[in-house]
Amino acid sequence: MNVMEKSKSSKRFRDKKDHEHPNPNVRINAVEKLEDPEIVLKVACSDDSARVRLTAVSRLTNDLHLERVARDGEFLDVRLVAVERMFSQRILADLLKSRDNLELIGMCFSRITDRRIIESIAEDTAYSAAVRRMAIEYYADESFLEDAAKEADKEPERKSEEAVEAIVDVYGGGLRGVRAIGRFKRSEKALKALGTIAQKGGETGGLAVEYLCSALASANPKLVECAADEIAVLRDPDLIDCIIRSLDNENLRQPIREVLKRIDTPEARAAIGAGPGAKQTANGRNTR
Repeated sequence: MNVMEKSKSSKRFRDKKDHEHPNPNVRINAVEKLEDPEIVLKVACSDDSARVRLTAVSRLTNDLHLERVARDGEFLDVRLVAVERMFSQRILADLLKSRDNLELIGMCFSRITDRRIIESIAEDTAYSAAVRRMAIEYYADESFLEDAAKEADKEPERKSEEAVEAIVDVYGGGLRGVRAIGRFKRSEKALKALGTIAQKGGETGGLAVEYLCSALASANPKLVECAADEIAVLRDPDLIDCIIRSLDNENLRQPIREVLKRIDTPEARAAIGAGPGAKQTANGRNTR
């Protein structure tokens, strides 16, 4: 082997090991170029840098690979993302048999759309009692939200006091009822229900607006569009204040600005036009 060939061989060896480099920036660049899914999977499961492991899991598209990350990942963040990227209802249901982390369980349930699977989980003793109870609760909640969404699509009844009170009361009333619906903010039905509650204003309406604003950071464009549509019809100055406060969240700043443009009230325009780092509330206060 001549010098040039040895040099090329040495370079190829170094490239293969870049995903193990001490510098996380080097590892990220290496992961983005890796073609072997087994190596990408290993990085996703074990890398001690959140940026590196999340970059790795974003490159996995096979549900079987994502399942292995969800089961074997050393860090919760990458396991949650793996579940969120999964489509197989069967795999999601199987994951519920072996995991006792509540956040992961909740993520699995949020991804299961087949109500027959949720029903079967509720009746299957292979699942823990806690998971079966959650299945029963989730099935009931989703069933109600479907009915609530149908009612919400009827105008003008959608924004009536009766419709709002009926939705909240089913979940225990008051802030407790809004929080229960807020748990399902990955559902368009839940977002529409929150939009209905927001129209009432007050403390419950403000909490509903907070959930709607947080949904603007979703990776699902349909959920972002749905949440934006629900927020854009609000005109109550106190609710506009709630929306403006969400500008403090860097991840929400741009989508909130876009929604405020659609609202186009004096308060909304003032918030958008305030100088860098300053916001004007609906009551005319400047905050920094």
